[in-house]
Amino acid sequence: MDFFEFQAFRPRRHFIRHRNSLGELTKKEGLAEDFLFALVPRGQGRVALRSKNFPKLFLRHRDFRVRLEGPSGSNDPRFADEATFALVPGLADPNGVSFESVSPRGHFLRHRDFHLFVEPEDSPNLAPDATFFQERPSVVIDPGTEGEPADD
Repeated sequence: MDFFEFQAFRPRRHFIRHRNSLGELTKKEGLAEDFLFALVPRGQGRVALRSKNFPKLFLRHRDFRVRLEGPSGSNDPRFADEATFALVPGLADPNGVSFESVSPRGHFLRHRDFHLFVEPEDSPNLAPDATFFQERPSVVIDPGTEGEPADD
């Protein structure tokens, strides 16, 4: 499964991540896997954002705050609705993506004060705060061991 990072339209170099079981927006610091999510298909044009380092947990909204959680049981329809988003062209830039909540419709995943929420489409500054650029994670190349000569 492929994992992606989601960089904010603004401020640049800030990414969606989970921290302390909440959805946040920060510069890259701490565990790199906290910034990685798989887009799990949930029907036509719909996805769930699954954590790389907690593979049973997803970003979902509860009381409009975005959290990293799993379902409460094998049949948890509320969780399924709150963890599913329609993937749409970025509201501020069509080269980006925005995540529209399946329930309630017309609400989008957005950052406010560096915390993630789901808010209605008429919220102030929604378009730039609800637009993200889906990127493949950078690959760390092993620099080798300092002081050891390279093989000939």
